[in-house]
Amino acid sequence: MIKFALTFLFLTISVLAQQHKTDSQLKKQIEDYNAAFATALVGNNKEAVLKLYTDQTVLMPEHSRQRVGKKMIAAFYEKWLAQAKVNSYQKSILELQDFEDYVLEIGNFTENLHLKDLKPYAYAGKYMVLWKKASKNKITIAAEIWGANAYFDDRFIPEIDDAEVPPTKEYTSSDKLIKEVIGRNSSIKSLVQNRLGAEHAKMFMPDAMYLTYYTPILSGEKDITAYFTEHEKSGTLKIEQISIKTSGVIVTKKAIVEFGFYNVDWRDGANNGNVKGKSINVWKRNDKGELMLFRQMVNHD
Repeated sequence: MIKFALTFLFLTISVLAQQHKTDSQLKKQIEDYNAAFATALVGNNKEAVLKLYTDQTVLMPEHSRQRVGKKMIAAFYEKWLAQAKVNSYQKSILELQDFEDYVLEIGNFTENLHLKDLKPYAYAGKYMVLWKKASKNKITIAAEIWGANAYFDDRFIPEIDDAEVPPTKEYTSSDKLIKEVIGRNSSIKSLVQNRLGAEHAKMFMPDAMYLTYYTPILSGEKDITAYFTEHEKSGTLKIEQISIKTSGVIVTKKAIVEFGFYNVDWRDGANNGNVKGKSINVWKRNDKGELMLFRQMVNHD
């Protein structure tokens, strides 16, 4: 019995050590890519910028529409680098969530850029990247989204024409799991329209992260509840129309990753407007078996 216990202990230590080694290698691989990407941006090396994007990659830039595939992503960066001189770019990883077949990277970025006839600007915010483990030693970008930590004048970043970008299409499926995700979005839609912010916050897990527009990363139940309670409170602002739709879903071994897009018509007294945007939503089940938001990032088109 003692021999068996010792054998099991050594096996456990070996597995944990191997897991730590794998995690360290993966983090190093991502850090190396982030450094190489920064060098490519500063050097206006478009080929190097596009290295790990694929024909399936979903790119969700701030103040621009969703793009899918390397060709559309290449056109985005072509326009970005034609307008801006990137003086420096840096990412700092806040966390890596390993979903076995995919890895979710969350962090902060600062891009110091300079547009002609304008003063240099420090574009600072947060980001989310979903990495696909393509093989043992190879990763590719499955999806990427970013957004500023505070409201900013977008004159200071490149203006990217979306005219050639196809409209985002709604994803439909008869799969029970996909329908469950879509059903959760219907609940969120109702809560937003009825200004029930505190109830909306309950759609998140206690240890969730919410990365929304013009706000630093919100982490945990307290911060997320405070945000939604204020942001979606009853008052003069009315939501006249809202749609929340799914454009794609990746079912990983440990989470469900949904790509979403929204369209909102609002009115506040004599003022009114329309807001469109997109999101990456990571769903997990709680102890009751309910799908809850574990990580979410949202930005405006």
